[in-house]
Amino acid sequence: MIGTDTLGRSRELDIELAYGQHMPWLRRRLALLTGDPDEAEDLAHQAFVRAIERWPGGSRDEAARWLATVGIRLAIDELRRRRRWGWLRLHETQATWAFQADPDLWQALATLAPEHRAALLLTVLDGYTQEEAAQILGVPRGTIASWLSRARSRLRSVIGEED
Repeated sequence: MIGTDTLGRSRELDIELAYGQHMPWLRRRLALLTGDPDEAEDLAHQAFVRAIERWPGGSRDEAARWLATVGIRLAIDELRRRRRWGWLRLHETQATWAFQADPDLWQALATLAPEHRAALLLTVLDGYTQEEAAQILGVPRGTIASWLSRARSRLRSVIGEED
């Protein structure tokens, strides 16, 4: 019994530590993906609820990758649900924090398909390789390369920059 309590407490400490280290980052990434900071907050909490159910443990990088995987998949599912029910642009105007930072970039990112935006955020902002992004999103590496190419092309056309 003592071993079980020790392992359980160690797991709780791992989750608490990960929450403190990764929650702000996860919320920001999900807000960029969904365009809705409130929805991002909910999705980040859902990712941690799943973490409590099946915490992988391991290093800080493994925990971040696992949380990114769960959070981004939840966000993509939510965006698909919104699109299916016609709610895709429901909270668009609530993302004033993003508009203040770089309105042109934010509007350009909003034109990307959720999968393309996720691939771009994972590789450009978070520094994951295409192979790692493919594992996170559950698709082949070639699909990530294609999504990145499409995302960059779309951003260039929307922002008006050429190669």
